[in-house]
Amino acid sequence: MFTLPLAAASLGVFLVFQVILIERRLATIPGPFLAKFTDYWKVYHLLKGDYGEALYWWHEHHGPMIRTGPRHISVGDANEVSRVYQIKPLLHKGNMYKGIIGWFKGKNVAGLEGMFDEVEHANVKRVIAPAFTWRSVLNYESHIDHSAGELIQNLQNRDIVDMNEWLSYWAFDSMNNIAFSSDLGFMRQATDIGGTLSTIRAVTSIWMYIFAFPTVFMWFAWAASFVVGPSGKLVSMCLNHVNSRMDSREKQNQVTGKEEDLLDVYIKARQEHQGLISHERVIGMTFTTLLAGADTTAFNLSWTVYYLLKNPATLHQLQTELDNALLAEALSYPPTLRDLSKLPYLDAVVKEGLRYALLLQLNMDRVVPNGGMDICGHHIPAGTTIGCHARVIHLDKGVYGEDAQDFRPERWLEASGEQRKLMERSGIWFGSGKHTCIGQHFARAKTMKALAMMFMKLEISDADETAKMVSGAK
Repeated sequence: MFTLPLAAASLGVFLVFQVILIERRLATIPGPFLAKFTDYWKVYHLLKGDYGEALYWWHEHHGPMIRTGPRHISVGDANEVSRVYQIKPLLHKGNMYKGIIGWFKGKNVAGLEGMFDEVEHANVKRVIAPAFTWRSVLNYESHIDHSAGELIQNLQNRDIVDMNEWLSYWAFDSMNNIAFSSDLGFMRQATDIGGTLSTIRAVTSIWMYIFAFPTVFMWFAWAASFVVGPSGKLVSMCLNHVNSRMDSREKQNQVTGKEEDLLDVYIKARQEHQGLISHERVIGMTFTTLLAGADTTAFNLSWTVYYLLKNPATLHQLQTELDNALLAEALSYPPTLRDLSKLPYLDAVVKEGLRYALLLQLNMDRVVPNGGMDICGHHIPAGTTIGCHARVIHLDKGVYGEDAQDFRPERWLEASGEQRKLMERSGIWFGSGKHTCIGQHFARAKTMKALAMMFMKLEISDADETAKMVSGAK
């Protein structure tokens, strides 16, 4: 007779068998001893804040495949990036992404990066993607010029500035202009309005805790969304803008033919695809646009400027290219994105900054599909979580050269056409595959514009040559 205890015992035996089977299949992959039995090693280094450094050491000494947990594998071969994040067959997102799901009164309002339903992700992305092409970005150039010009004016009026702070002011004002056709006035008031930046930095400081326990944090955030209302100037601003704009459109009962900003894009998508995009989703996408579009761009540009100042020859080469283009009347001021895109050294500096800043300090996890897959000579069973880490991939000497740990834009100019394509394809600064950041063209445009305008108008040097940035590649 098949009883409940017997069924439970059978299930237990089956699960133990599966664990043993997976352990045998992954036993040949090197890694910390504890990683065979527990995620403790990974969690410990995430909480300590040196996970990227520890993982890079393991890859340097033990090869392209490192086991970081019982069912977690870090892939360190840049040549395999396109396979880990391939579209067919698609590898679904791992549990780490649960930590970035946004909640509003119990409803999932995450932007594209927090969507687990691949069909929903594809449908939403298809609706809004036309607004994020390079050609569409050019339509926002006046907004980008306005904010970049305000940044230059403020820097010209000061002798010593905290570049991290001012580039954060610029990034948020610039993204607000693109999203709402207005800004908060960070640069005008030269201050962190409403504690917005300090709040974001506080959240950023606990990211590693969130990613160490993503499922726990997801349920905590879900429960908290019922009792904790929107707080902080950034969230309140998003709510106010969305509600005000949607109320206005509903009263007019029409959709304008030309989007003036990204909020118009989201609201138009809501009106035309109500079964797909809810009111709460518009709020979530708006908030994500501001947070991801501003904070990450400021981070990257800060590091790029820092490395330029630490490498005078590189900075001189960039300034020479800008000066020569001005003399040849190939550039005006403010320069257009079309003209800037023709400057090879500026393009190389932007790419090297993206490669070297190492914004994402953890693996972008994916789950191996049914049937498993072969990577770097190992067969990885279905259900195993694999992922690439920016520190490991972007410093891969096999792709970026023996001097991969150096900030050297020339590598992008010296590489052959095929090698350059490999370098670009291997880069995960904007993610990779189906889930590549939809806002990457905005980030490139803003970085290119601000970088060029700063060094066309200003002479910048270190106020304290001994000062160092607190995180990054080195």
